[in-house]
Amino acid sequence: MKILIAALLLISHSALATDFPDNRQQAAEINSDSGIRGPAYATIVSELQSLELNYPSIVEVHNYGNTVGGRPLALIKIAKKKSTSTLPAIYIGGSIHGDEYLNIEDRLPRWFVENAQSPGVIANYLQRGGAIYIAPILNPDGYDRRRRENNNGVDLNRDFTVRAAQVEGFKQPETTLLINFLTEDLTRTNRTLGVAMDYHCCIGALLYPWSFTGVVLPAADKVRHETIAHIMQRHLGTGVRYGTTPVILGYSAKGTSKDFYYERFGAAGFTYEGRRGQENRYLNEHTLMWNAIVEKMLE
Repeated sequence: MKILIAALLLISHSALATDFPDNRQQAAEINSDSGIRGPAYATIVSELQSLELNYPSIVEVHNYGNTVGGRPLALIKIAKKKSTSTLPAIYIGGSIHGDEYLNIEDRLPRWFVENAQSPGVIANYLQRGGAIYIAPILNPDGYDRRRRENNNGVDLNRDFTVRAAQVEGFKQPETTLLINFLTEDLTRTNRTLGVAMDYHCCIGALLYPWSFTGVVLPAADKVRHETIAHIMQRHLGTGVRYGTTPVILGYSAKGTSKDFYYERFGAAGFTYEGRRGQENRYLNEHTLMWNAIVEKMLE
């Protein structure tokens, strides 16, 4: 019986492999589910709204559109009202792949807001005109259905325009509406984007541009990205690797958010790949990491 089961599993694996030109990419995508089932999306939005209600001087919650399935797309902006700044802004996103929720990205807004209430790095950053944008669930339809793609069956992290990769993206409302909002708000408040990081699962790595082979970062930009990667390792451990997608994951990915944020805004763009089934234990480490990143931006 064991031999028969093993043979069937081998046949099944071989059949699956013929559907993908790169088996490593197939394995990464099949194993993407974090194993963490989060609260209902509506509960997460309600938490953002409670922060706006309780901290109106620094919190705005924006419904920047609706998903394919009609769910509202919610983003929280943490900044002094009517402030403009030459300080670069921070953007954090989560669950662009609906099955890669980490139980980190939706808890960061409260940490940033509460830490802004007492003297320290976050309060100093906001006082000097900094801004933090967090979209904790970028793919609400996929998140509530616990699936990677949106309701059109599209991988949203392949739907960003990246000229260097010859990709024309923004064919889905979730990506288009997000970038329209960010671009308009950054322009209106005279801000640049300094750091952009999307939270994913489950490799245990920090990935930076480029996500595809054939192009490398200029030396100065590589140093800028690796400076933040070193901060990450200091707080999350050296077991969390850093590098490009081809180096760390072994395949090329075109049309990713990190490549877009770097190319379009000049931001240090990242994909943070959490550790399977463990990341929800590490909120404190992530807050220490973000505190150090913000401190670096204040230098």
